[in-house]
Amino acid sequence: MPVLRSENAPEFDVDGIRVRGLASPSRGAHETMMYRVVMSPGDELPRHHHDHEEVFHVLSGSLLAVLDGEEHSVAEGDTVMIPPGVPHHSVAGEDGAIFLAATPTGTSMIRADGQRVQPPWAE
Repeated sequence: MPVLRSENAPEFDVDGIRVRGLASPSRGAHETMMYRVVMSPGDELPRHHHDHEEVFHVLSGSLLAVLDGEEHSVAEGDTVMIPPGVPHHSVAGEDGAIFLAATPTGTSMIRADGQRVQPPWAE
């Protein structure tokens, strides 16, 4: 079973938000993609949706998760399950937030303007 060492996991900067690519096809995962997101206080992930389910688990801090317009305060230990097609975005709380997210491999992110993208951590 392949092991991806932390020092070998690629990190990406998305407007100051750090995303570390963990499981993905290029790193040996065939069915599940996983990535770690580090947000500073007040950082906001832009509104988007996916063509598959996304699940994320808050490791530390807190954030406001807005799912289809409904606000949810989530904190360390909470898990958020987002069905496919549901528009969502997140805003980090006063201590920032760190979370792990997982989707099936091949999941596309669809921006608010309808543009379909494959983030680099998904490769």
